[in-house]
Amino acid sequence: MVTVNSTVSASIGEDCVITTNARPDDEQEYQPTAAYEWTERAYQLLVDGQLHGRAFATGAVLSSHVWGPCPRCEHPLDDRQVHTAVVSGVGRWPGGPDQTGEVPSALEVDVACGCGYPHPRAPQGVAGCGVSFRVELVLAERS
Repeated sequence: MVTVNSTVSASIGEDCVITTNARPDDEQEYQPTAAYEWTERAYQLLVDGQLHGRAFATGAVLSSHVWGPCPRCEHPLDDRQVHTAVVSGVGRWPGGPDQTGEVPSALEVDVACGCGYPHPRAPQGVAGCGVSFRVELVLAERS
């Protein structure tokens, strides 16, 4: 991680770099919480262009990528998930598909802080501040 003039940047993938003016709170204690205030904070970070999210439908497989500062501790996080279970050769995802096999237009994604920082009072081997939050992402189809 590089810190320059109170701007924190972290490279988290080949095409993703997180840059935020927020100063991570290294002393934020671990606290397992899914309070709605963190979903609201994540939404504001999305609106402000600091937190980013993508959801993709590739055939019957849904996946998501959420990256940016954690809404609680503000450390960079990078969350990638596959939301499809293959059952009898047919893709299934939360809330669908219906019998027509249509892909939903948006996907609700539950994200847990996995910032990689050892927060005070965190259980042994846990790196993250303990927060969980939800974002809704518009799906883009990939071929």
